[in-house]
Amino acid sequence: MNSAGGAANAERFMPDWLVGGLLRLALVPGLWLWGRAHAAAWPGVDPALIHAAEVWSVPVVSAAHLAQIAVWGTQICAGLLLIGFLTRLAGLILLAAAGVYAAWIAPEAWPATAVFAAAAFYLFARGGGALSVDGAIVATTR
Repeated sequence: MNSAGGAANAERFMPDWLVGGLLRLALVPGLWLWGRAHAAAWPGVDPALIHAAEVWSVPVVSAAHLAQIAVWGTQICAGLLLIGFLTRLAGLILLAAAGVYAAWIAPEAWPATAVFAAAAFYLFARGGGALSVDGAIVATTR
């Protein structure tokens, strides 16, 4: 049995440019709005978030740094995903963030975290699709 035909049929049914583009655009609003809700003037963050980060007790990182990484990291990742630049790196960062969230911040929210992690893993593994800066760069190098 030839398995190459199955992959081609799957690509025809749901092309990577569509899946990657939809996943990128689905994650952007939530990341951007969460980051803006907790941001202050650069590089500050909302003091309530710093207090929450103290409760999270993530090892190795101080609460103030953790809050800054979370706020500015979400906004940077949202911008990168919006234009589709460094999509695989952004997917890896979001996958790591989902792991931290599931392990230390809100383990009881594992179902939503699993869905978020699956989207991040897809972006890490497959990229943002042809309708992205990454896709354009790949197309010009072929």
